[in-house]
Amino acid sequence: MNNRRAFTVLELVIVIGVILVLMSLALTVTSVVLAANDRRSVQSTFVLLDQAITSWESQAGREMTAGRRANPPGTPTVPDFTLGTNGPTAGFEIYEENFTSTYSICIVLERLATTPDSAEIISRIPSTAIRFVPLNGTNAVEPLPTNWTGTTPQQDPNQMPPYASVREIFDPWNRRIGVIFPGRAATKAEIAAAVTNPTLIDVEDGSVRTTDEHYLGICRNRKMCFVSAGPDGDFGTAADNIYSYEPLPRPAQ
Repeated sequence: MNNRRAFTVLELVIVIGVILVLMSLALTVTSVVLAANDRRSVQSTFVLLDQAITSWESQAGREMTAGRRANPPGTPTVPDFTLGTNGPTAGFEIYEENFTSTYSICIVLERLATTPDSAEIISRIPSTAIRFVPLNGTNAVEPLPTNWTGTTPQQDPNQMPPYASVREIFDPWNRRIGVIFPGRAATKAEIAAAVTNPTLIDVEDGSVRTTDEHYLGICRNRKMCFVSAGPDGDFGTAADNIYSYEPLPRPAQ
């Protein structure tokens, strides 16, 4: 006699339910692990960038200086730049670009490549995080900054060398990482004026705030900050942004 009992429909439903729950848990754990790996990958790149800047500044004997082109909306005009060799931009390495379409990381990498030690540090960034932007034509993703052509380095520190392409760094979500530039050192008159207009001057480190700082957070001690927009690709959503260090809260608009 055959005494084997078949599974009832209820038992089959329970077994299938348990399997689905286990699969869901496995997928959740996997996604969490992959997300953590992505964040660690970005942060490892940021560590190398910070080390390269420290090395560059050590060899140069000064900070890698940067400044803004435009004022944040609704704020008074502060004359940041007098182009040429005698204005406040003398010795500046970088201007911030429009952050919504920034190629600033390309400029930073080119500056870092000018000293052997910092260039060696940059060479440690995994090749999977490096890609090249063509300079001899229209980029398929977004237009190149217009100031990269038709000017000389004396007229614009961001003028790129005559290469066919330049490097950029992108995150695991296939988006270019951004740079929050600290402002130049403020003059005594500007610091004094900050008593009545504190939105333009960072009294903590004595710098003129850049447009990036108004939108993304204030750099600490005039130290450049690198940022990934994270999985959602939105720099405005700070919750999932990844920073090389945590910037101070941006000023009230």
